[in-house]
Amino acid sequence: MRLVFLGAVWALVACTSAPAPLADSIAPPEGAITYLPPLVEITLVTASGLREPQLEETETARINLADALASTVPAEALDSSGPARARAEALAQELDTQSALPTPTNESPAELIALIRVEYDLESSASRLVQGGLGLMFGGVPGPDGIDQTAQIALFDRATSDLVWSHTAAAYDPRDPEAAKRLINKLIAASDPDTAL
Repeated sequence: MRLVFLGAVWALVACTSAPAPLADSIAPPEGAITYLPPLVEITLVTASGLREPQLEETETARINLADALASTVPAEALDSSGPARARAEALAQELDTQSALPTPTNESPAELIALIRVEYDLESSASRLVQGGLGLMFGGVPGPDGIDQTAQIALFDRATSDLVWSHTAAAYDPRDPEAAKRLINKLIAASDPDTAL
């Protein structure tokens, strides 16, 4: 009887879990990649669970990620123009509406564009105190959405803007230039068909 109850609980947990970000359902495609300017948002999670944008921290992180990308990829593979930033923002909005990757095809696009975006939550000391106290009282650490510290690289067909491949990973703190460099290297390695697992 106990096993049946535990099985039912696990089944309910599995059904109510939040949808995961797009996973690596296929190997990264081969093709010439042009990198768009990285997008980043740093937010502070308050004691009440609200997220407050941190504009100065975000700008620091954006500069660090852009510098790291510029020092990692060849200059001809980087498009840092104004239209490229607008295209990155448009693709990010489109990416948020995607529920699944397209069916893999035998042919991959000859030219790809890469979108890198980072969402990094900072937890306020008041939030840690409140959540920690609730954790002691209720045996867990409840939170509205938890702390989001993720990085994503997504590859799109340059001609059609169709999503071809995506990879999400835990993010390092992009406000630190060395951490931003490690993060860019990790994402680029994940998107390389020769080094990706």
